[in-house]
Amino acid sequence: MKAPCWSFVLHLACVWTLATAKVGTVHDEYRKDHQHQFHPPYFRIPTKTIGSDVHGVAVEVPLVGAGTWQYNDTIAYQSVCTAFEQGYNFVDTAFGYGNQNGVGKAIQDCWHGTREELFVMTKIPGGLNASEVLATHKQNLMELKLDYVDHLMTHFPSDWRETVASKKARQDEWLALERIYHQGEARSIGISHYCRRHIVDILEVATVQPSINQVEYHVGSQDVDDVIEFCQNLGITFMSFSPLCGPCSYEPEDSLIHGNLVTKIASHYSNVTGSQVALRYIVQQGIPVIPKSNSAKHILSNLNIFSFDISEEDMKALSSATKPAAQGGDCSVP
Repeated sequence: MKAPCWSFVLHLACVWTLATAKVGTVHDEYRKDHQHQFHPPYFRIPTKTIGSDVHGVAVEVPLVGAGTWQYNDTIAYQSVCTAFEQGYNFVDTAFGYGNQNGVGKAIQDCWHGTREELFVMTKIPGGLNASEVLATHKQNLMELKLDYVDHLMTHFPSDWRETVASKKARQDEWLALERIYHQGEARSIGISHYCRRHIVDILEVATVQPSINQVEYHVGSQDVDDVIEFCQNLGITFMSFSPLCGPCSYEPEDSLIHGNLVTKIASHYSNVTGSQVALRYIVQQGIPVIPKSNSAKHILSNLNIFSFDISEEDMKALSSATKPAAQGGDCSVP
């Protein structure tokens, strides 16, 4: 999903002074107040194999992760700690979100499994040259306090303002991502907001297969960029962001939490909510999702979607929905 249109140079110049100041007392107090709760229940979240790392070890992404878009360091810390408490082992962040210090501190304080059991995904901005890619990921690792991430993707097929938007720029950025992969600082690499043409551009030079393409997808969105089958045919895992259409504009009856369609279908199953139907619809297609919430109740609800299957008839009804609609436009990037 998109981040604010920040200048790469200005962002690096900040050197996260303000961020490190924020991640102290508030986080320590939160941990102190909740430390007795951080005992994740045993729950095996289904995974999908997305490729192999540089050592030939299979990389498996959980089908449900904790999103952090639009959260500052403090909220990201609280949300990720709560997600770990409820049994999550997958967290999604990005350089452009400006919250990796909070996410990194949550991993330090609240993750009680092994590093191998945790899946961390982050992103670098689009439109960077090779040296900027390498420098940005070094900062990713410093903020997250990790030696490697499990997945690193380029966030957009250009910079957000589309001032650096070309086939050559995408290819150069991809080759820099491959260098990070070969150095072992990312177990897998991928793309976000990429349409067919953008994917073909990088495949012309790629020696490492993109493992994920993350695009807006939810009930009502349809295949907004006409890319799902294209990715599947290439062996690229299609991943949904905004699976509950958080940033969308829609009428209340089209909500993916309390709207008419998802509520009606939820009534066909025992103790299932509208939002669980919306998320189950996606993962039942083998598509990973990264819903976000800072409510323990909702975080747990978003994870508890593996105890039921949506019927073929209900899947067809959900697939036919055209509201809430997705935001197109990514395919117009040169």
